[in-house]
Amino acid sequence: MFSDRKTHLRIIRCTHRNDDSKVLIRTDGACINNGQANPQAGWAFLYGINEDSCTPLVTWGRLEEKGPFGDEGSQTSSRAELRAVIAALRFRHWPVEDFRTLVVATDSEYVVDGATMWTRTWVKNGWKTQVGDKVKNRDLWKALLGEVEWFKDEGVAIQFWRIPRECNELADAAAKKAAREKGAPRHWTDSMGFAM
Repeated sequence: MFSDRKTHLRIIRCTHRNDDSKVLIRTDGACINNGQANPQAGWAFLYGINEDSCTPLVTWGRLEEKGPFGDEGSQTSSRAELRAVIAALRFRHWPVEDFRTLVVATDSEYVVDGATMWTRTWVKNGWKTQVGDKVKNRDLWKALLGEVEWFKDEGVAIQFWRIPRECNELADAAAKKAAREKGAPRHWTDSMGFAM
């Protein structure tokens, strides 16, 4: 369904075979000791292939201790999954490459269902679940919704696609590698790619 498209940056992007303006980005998050003592979380995304070396272009990092608005955040796989998506969306000024749709491919049911179904209800309910509990990871969900709105204003749609875990092995391996890194950064930091 998606095939290779060369860009002026000598990066091969994964674009839809019938629509060059639709690009695929694979994201993943991982957490060692998830839900236990001393958890360590990491995130990663795959955004293309270096044409010269034929190597995958993957960006990854440890999950920060604080979220995008300065809130304390725990090291969990759910937060790492969301962080990967936000990092991928903020990595580049994607509209410059004439992309009109960014397809975020993830094996996270939490991310896909949250982004496509649950957030509408949460916002309507004042960031409470249907049973009245506070929404977990609200800071990251708000940041993600902000990115989706920004892209909408730029004429770019964000779509979410749940893929099987075996189709996300490169991002998964990089997220696990990031989770093994010593010392989580205290403050949120965006990873930026080339701005053209």
